[in-house]
Amino acid sequence: MRGLMSLLLLLQDPFQNQIDDALRQFEAAAEIDQALTLLSSQLVALGSQATNPIARRLAQDLRDGMASSAAPAFIDALVGRPDALAPLQTAFRDAATSAAGRIELAEALLHLDDAMSWRAGLLGIASDEKVLLNDRLHAVKVLLDAEDPQIPDLLRGIVDRLPGRPEDEQHQVMAFLLTANTPLTRELLDGLTADRGGEEPKVRIIDDPERRPSGPVARPAAKKKETHDATFLTMPSILAGGVTLVLLGLLLIEILRKG
Repeated sequence: MRGLMSLLLLLQDPFQNQIDDALRQFEAAAEIDQALTLLSSQLVALGSQATNPIARRLAQDLRDGMASSAAPAFIDALVGRPDALAPLQTAFRDAATSAAGRIELAEALLHLDDAMSWRAGLLGIASDEKVLLNDRLHAVKVLLDAEDPQIPDLLRGIVDRLPGRPEDEQHQVMAFLLTANTPLTRELLDGLTADRGGEEPKVRIIDDPERRPSGPVARPAAKKKETHDATFLTMPSILAGGVTLVLLGLLLIEILRKG
């Protein structure tokens, strides 16, 4: 019965097949940047009547907190189309959507010039001590981008409660402050460094295998990649992690020197 309903929906919505074809071409491409540009142009070429199907596919892709590599092209194709907001807003409000998914949806909505419908929900995630720290920091990043006035106090609260927290969490927060690199985060990072007697924070790249998906995501979309669900920063390889650590350290030294 469920398969029959899906077939009927596909027959009723001729754009789904065209979206699927464009995604298959994207998956087969060797050069990601060129493929994203092509996919975006193909989606735009479907016209305004395809806005809702494209937005629904994007919402489906984001709601579990793991965006496919095709998601930026979907967002680009929906820019300037107000009708695209409703499916994303509906998915954001759905109680079945994970916290990580709501953050991804909020970030997409912000790119589509909706800076308000999701804000209260993300403030709730960012301030909830029961939510994974990684998700809280991702929510803070989106709210920072939206210049939310409550973020300075909220982020200071997270930093003030760092003493006594597990070392990995302290490193996570310091890595976030370092990479965000705003006046507020630089101020907070300077304060943490002063509390340590001038010692530079030893920021590490943290990888949490327990938060990885156990298998491939079963959906007709581009291959999914974890964006923010494992940790704020991930280490795909020892070499990449080492290079990133060196760069973070150099950036921190430069910030402290100019501070």
